[in-house]
Amino acid sequence: MLALAFLSWCFMSSTFRLSKIIAEFKYSARLAMPLVASEVVFALSGFTATAMIAHLGKEELAANALVWTIYIAVLLFFVGILSSISIMVSQSLGAKDDEEISICFKQGLIMAIIFSIPMMLIMSVAPKILVWAKQDPAVILCTKPFFKSLIWVMLPINIAIAIEQFLIGITKTRLVMLMSIVLVPMQIFFYYAFLFGKFGLPKIGLAGIGTSIAISHCIITVCFVCYLYFGKIFKKYNLFKKWWVINHKFLFEMIRVGLPLGVMWCSEVTFFAVVAIMMGMLGVSTLAAFQIADQYLLIALVVLFALGQTAAIRVGYEVGRNDRSKLKLAVLVITLIGLGLISLFSLFYTFFPEIAIGVDIDMSSKQYKDVAAEAMKFFPIVGILIVVDCIRLVASGALRGLKDTAFQLLISVLGFWFIAFPATYLLAFKLGFGGVGIWWGIIIGFLITGILLTIRFSRLTRTIELSSLLTKK
Repeated sequence: MLALAFLSWCFMSSTFRLSKIIAEFKYSARLAMPLVASEVVFALSGFTATAMIAHLGKEELAANALVWTIYIAVLLFFVGILSSISIMVSQSLGAKDDEEISICFKQGLIMAIIFSIPMMLIMSVAPKILVWAKQDPAVILCTKPFFKSLIWVMLPINIAIAIEQFLIGITKTRLVMLMSIVLVPMQIFFYYAFLFGKFGLPKIGLAGIGTSIAISHCIITVCFVCYLYFGKIFKKYNLFKKWWVINHKFLFEMIRVGLPLGVMWCSEVTFFAVVAIMMGMLGVSTLAAFQIADQYLLIALVVLFALGQTAAIRVGYEVGRNDRSKLKLAVLVITLIGLGLISLFSLFYTFFPEIAIGVDIDMSSKQYKDVAAEAMKFFPIVGILIVVDCIRLVASGALRGLKDTAFQLLISVLGFWFIAFPATYLLAFKLGFGGVGIWWGIIIGFLITGILLTIRFSRLTRTIELSSLLTKK
């Protein structure tokens, strides 16, 4: 129903000829597919690391879960702020202002360097946080070298993210995919080498994960800095000429646009951590089934996140061109692409859940009988959830392109914490639907959030003066 309402609004608000829709489909697909591939490849890195760590022992596996949760939360907060680079670069690209593109990149680089300092500090004090949280002392002992190794990750990974966001903003998404294709196999190689002491490298356990990420990001960052410096297509931007000079207007605008995104993404990660706790309250089998379903939910979500990024840069570009009708068409087409892709996931989760579940557990085993039964209930609901979330994430990306991030933060908090959270509690614990009720509560929150974001986008595209969104020198 939400998808139909969205499509109806698009066609009622502007007349789109089939030829324009096809042209936009080709262009948006060329932008989106490399980003989708990049996100999927990155997801494989964390999956592979966890699989390798599982061979070290249960304390190491538990330590990895704790460290990874804190690391991802910190990284997402600052990535949210740095994502403003692609938004502002895409607007400047649409306006055909090479100098402003250069300013955006330089200010993004400055942000990346400055932000690495608090990120390093958080990694250094994180073990003390775990002591305060009364975690197992043996597990905390395992986390210390892991956190210490992650201190050295922050600077190179921030610079790599800044470069990636710049490339996304100028629509060079194939280079972003290339970065992932080179980076992730390198990371996996070093994971294996440092975790188990292979290829003449020392066996340093969990510290090998952080060391591997740091080394691989240093290599990829140096390579791409050289490429941006010497590449002919980037010469016109003068990207590294006086890159250290702060432009207060652009820097503060980037923080204004990006800060709500960082807070929002941290809030959403925290919400799913709370959901996991609620599942655990319903029993070990329910929690295990949730972990299996959540694993496959994340695969679909990285695809949707890439489409949200595509919507953000397409909208940003058309803002720079001051083309209202093309902006609407881009969002319509990206939504259709998203619904098409995610429907494949949805159909698989709905009709063939046993295949997905069988990858993780032996469904015929008596030991996993209850887990398999719960997971079989969860997968079709996840199939519905990702279709609903497609609308939410594309609309969210479109609003990012309009720099409307503060409103997104408010709606996200409303949808996740004031609608989805009480709905999950009510359905699961008061009405007795258990884990199924939690999933339906999430869908209710996502559905209402998606509707509100879509309405907001519709209203802004009718009323806002697009030229007022541009940041000028």
